[in-house]
Amino acid sequence: MWEILYGKTISYNQKLDMSKLGFLICYRDLRPAVNKEAPQCYVNLMRKCWDKNPEKRSSAKDLCEIFEKWQNDENVLLELNESKSLLENIGDSYYENMFKGGSKFINTREITE
Repeated sequence: MWEILYGKTISYNQKLDMSKLGFLICYRDLRPAVNKEAPQCYVNLMRKCWDKNPEKRSSAKDLCEIFEKWQNDENVLLELNESKSLLENIGDSYYENMFKGGSKFINTREITE
């Protein structure tokens, strides 16, 4: 959802091996930063999807229902549209300070071994 919001791929700007990065994501809640200009309804949903506890995450069905509701909610559409304009004006330096490169596959098997 972060990549959809910002139109950029995520890769942490740190020199970590894949097992260390996987550990930080799974056990230390390492997540990409979210700009304060992002639409709160979307950010809240994205953070819910990041929850460690799978029972607290939205299912694909829930997401479809939420997105359907948003399509018919003028307030949500306005918030998303206003945020889109603000996010488009944010310079690439904001992202370059956080991330570098593209997404990488994380082998979770290495984390649990």
